[in-house]
Amino acid sequence: MRTFDIGREILRIVAFITMTVDHIGVILYPDLLVLRVIGRIAFPLFAYLITLGIESTKKPRTYLITLFSFALVSQIPYFLAFEMQPFEQLNIIFPLLLSAIALYYFNNKQTPAFIVILFLALLFSFLFNMEGSFYTIVTVLCMKLLRHKLELGIIALVALNLSVTPTTQLFSLLALPLVILHVQNHLRMEILISESSFLYLLRKYAFYLYYPLHLTLLFLVNLFFF
Repeated sequence: MRTFDIGREILRIVAFITMTVDHIGVILYPDLLVLRVIGRIAFPLFAYLITLGIESTKKPRTYLITLFSFALVSQIPYFLAFEMQPFEQLNIIFPLLLSAIALYYFNNKQTPAFIVILFLALLFSFLFNMEGSFYTIVTVLCMKLLRHKLELGIIALVALNLSVTPTTQLFSLLALPLVILHVQNHLRMEILISESSFLYLLRKYAFYLYYPLHLTLLFLVNLFFF
């Protein structure tokens, strides 16, 4: 049996919906700024979910390998949907993976390794032109800070989003109330489910499957109807 946090799944669903709205705005309706504004909510939620994932997994190496595998798989629909060269830019799962690796060493109190991995993660995010780059990795670290030192985490996230462009990035702070509710256990609702159940498997692989599939669908819609 495994603990199933319904509140965590609510965050995941909101992240899915707002990410999809954002990508619809980028791919199909680039002139509708409101879609991009709504889409700013998605990434902070995914960053928070990554911190929960690397903390709660019983098999961190398997978790990281799974992230890497789906990052590779997702690269194909990613460059097709956003009309770029195959490796012109790496999709968002790659910097999330680097962030998760850094957090793995931090959680295991391996400070020297954490510092080295964090430096390499930031370096690789620039060298290989990953989506979000520096912002992605630092947001994940801010979410880790927020989980343990709420006020400092909030200040760090506000400062980060004030320092980046475009200014629409400030709307990502709209995700903070949901994250804070979960951190303070107001949104946490836990039940026990079997690891062999469909619900557990769906929850476990939902993001990995949804991300490439929704990009594939948007690519096809754009190709045939726009």
